[in-house]
Amino acid sequence: MEMDKLLKKIEENIHIFLLNIKQQGENTREAGEVLEKYFKEGKITKEEEKILQTQLWDSLKIVGVVVPFVLIPGASILMPLLIKVAEKHNIDILPTSFKSKKILPEKKPKVKSKFSWKKKL
Repeated sequence: MEMDKLLKKIEENIHIFLLNIKQQGENTREAGEVLEKYFKEGKITKEEEKILQTQLWDSLKIVGVVVPFVLIPGASILMPLLIKVAEKHNIDILPTSFKSKKILPEKKPKVKSKFSWKKKL
């Protein structure tokens, strides 16, 4: 019985992780669209600037978490501990899409981009 609960919890956490990865991908795409607009028009709004800034910091955080995970043996065991210790010291090392992990997957809001990658002819 306990094993079933553990497996269900692991499955739920993996599902939430994958949803967060998907959200991070959508955020990256949106930032790319803002960059495309900036290169075409030479200006962006304050809101779009904030999108770029947030995504830049998120990208740097991902590098900071992924590089040790890949390069340091045993980092997969230490990483959750590092994240918990950082949270206790008010250090933010996770991207923004991973901060809403307490929201159940079916209730997580879907973010839609305001821009389109399609070229307008």
